[in-house]
Amino acid sequence: MSYRLWEELRALNPELICYVPSASATLFSFIRSWLLKLYQPRARVVMISLQPRNYGWLSRRLIRFLTPDVVFVQRNETAKQFISIGCHVQLIPSGVDLDKFTPVSPERKAELRTQYGLEPEKYTVLHVGHIKRERNVHSLVHIHRTLDAQVILVGSSFPGQDKHLLNELRKQGITVFDQYLPNIEQLYQLADCYVFPVVSEQACIGAPLSILEAMACNLPVVTLRYGDLPTAFDDGEGLFYADEPSELPEIVAQTMHTNGCNTREMVTPYSWRNVARLLLGQSELG
Repeated sequence: MSYRLWEELRALNPELICYVPSASATLFSFIRSWLLKLYQPRARVVMISLQPRNYGWLSRRLIRFLTPDVVFVQRNETAKQFISIGCHVQLIPSGVDLDKFTPVSPERKAELRTQYGLEPEKYTVLHVGHIKRERNVHSLVHIHRTLDAQVILVGSSFPGQDKHLLNELRKQGITVFDQYLPNIEQLYQLADCYVFPVVSEQACIGAPLSILEAMACNLPVVTLRYGDLPTAFDDGEGLFYADEPSELPEIVAQTMHTNGCNTREMVTPYSWRNVARLLLGQSELG
């Protein structure tokens, strides 16, 4: 927040300011939202909170007076939390680029696997996300041990990655990509199945982007009943829910013999264009 930002906002004179904090709705995020409203009092200010936070007594009292016009969240429980504090809340899903994340033919899958140094004919299981223990990525080892499949974890060059865990996973036979990949859609396209093993709601956003991206590529998806996913998507047609991490290998094994996957059609309503329309409409309602 700065005088330069105030000048730029005054020159633009926006009707709507959408603030997406990198740390997701900390007390300081609410302070910045309040300052944005102070800088541009005639504009509606909305903030997007992708992950839940725990607030102490003092923070809850302060947030009541700092809240923007609308706080967008991705979980019903998070919505109830903010409503109890005194915020105006709307639910917003994640979106997916349906033009970038698309299905490919079996021949193209084999080509991509060869390109990335993988076995072209072996059943391929994928997870995409930060390499951290709280994401329960060690469950991928149990899948690898149980099934005749190559299991891939795509992390990132994010500095907070757990290097010890990364090396441990590699020793256990997991193929780990921990550098930036400019064509991330190709990793989804080369896979046969996507697995989401995350349990902790503090370890991921409310509506995981990776699940939507996998569905857009029409992959079978095996996931724990994370957040409000079961509310957004019924199981079936290639989407499988596990109640416990121990169930993941058995359910992934089912995907090896499943026909009629239709996850892309399930995720079509969540294009970024549709999500943007929803955000604009709900910004006016808040």
